[in-house]
Amino acid sequence: MSGKDDTAGRGPDRPGAAAELTAFMEAGAFWRLVPEWVPRTGFAEPTPDLLRDVVAGLRRRSQA
Repeated sequence: MSGKDDTAGRGPDRPGAAAELTAFMEAGAFWRLVPEWVPRTGFAEPTPDLLRDVVAGLRRRSQA
């Protein structure tokens, strides 16, 4: 172990984190982060309002 902080500059408070999260979500890349055992079907269709709330919450979280 080098003792070096390998997470430096990769947290949600780093410059550009919110923009990166926005681009990531808009590209539909979320499901690649979810384990394969999580079902991808059978959910109720999300409404535009719900999706806006989720994205806004994720943005707030990335800036906290």
